[in-house]
Amino acid sequence: MENLIQAELILKEDVRRLLDDFAGLMKLRAVFFNAAGEIIERGRNAECSAFCRLMQEKRFGVAACIALDRKKQRECLVTKQILTYRCHAGLGEIIAPVLFLDEVAGFLVIGQFRLDDALPSGIKTPEECAAYRALPLFAGEELHHLEHMVQMLLEYIVSKELVGYPHDLRTLKLLQYIDHHIAEKMTLGAAARFIAVSESTLTHYLKARHQTCFSHLVMKKRIEKAQHLLKIHPDWKLDAISSAVGFESCFYFSRVFKAMCGITPGKYRRS
Repeated sequence: MENLIQAELILKEDVRRLLDDFAGLMKLRAVFFNAAGEIIERGRNAECSAFCRLMQEKRFGVAACIALDRKKQRECLVTKQILTYRCHAGLGEIIAPVLFLDEVAGFLVIGQFRLDDALPSGIKTPEECAAYRALPLFAGEELHHLEHMVQMLLEYIVSKELVGYPHDLRTLKLLQYIDHHIAEKMTLGAAARFIAVSESTLTHYLKARHQTCFSHLVMKKRIEKAQHLLKIHPDWKLDAISSAVGFESCFYFSRVFKAMCGITPGKYRRS
């Protein structure tokens, strides 16, 4: 899969309890997958249902289930939307993307429920029928309600930052934004929208995590970029350097550079 955040999902304890409660209440199998399609958490540590195990043993192997999971994960990766489908055993499955900074970082799969009362094709033995009838039924309007609940559950988990990553991806995304717009005017509001948070959240985050503010961070990155350009482009004039890093005045650029680096841009280049 392409364009994935290459980091392991970290589920905080509150998420684990929430997943257990949801799976237990709805009598469903709830599973978190990471971006690579590997299982990282099961609600109530649930394995496959008795009916699913019977179908895997008698009709198709586990490999077929894994292949279908991967196929639906790829579809979900492209659409970034919740997806409901019928598995090989004829059971309903819901897959929802875990979005972080507008990237698919994993998946929540809710499944092994009946989509209708009719028995799947080929089901004949009393054991198979009983195992199928024991599964919860979600059809019509109830299925739409379930899809909405799954979506709300994920939005709550992400908004409360109960799912995270071992790396500071929010900072990386912010620095990526600054780097891409280094020659332009940047605002706190535009940066906040880029990383999908409010202005106040971004301001608090920078102060708490990095002991800085947005304007100071932008200025720091402009000067770092200027240092790089001074090294690799010895023939560029200072006004070209200052313009390339977002300063309208070469004089102001030189003043800020000296204040932050202790020497003028010219002396920095010669050194």
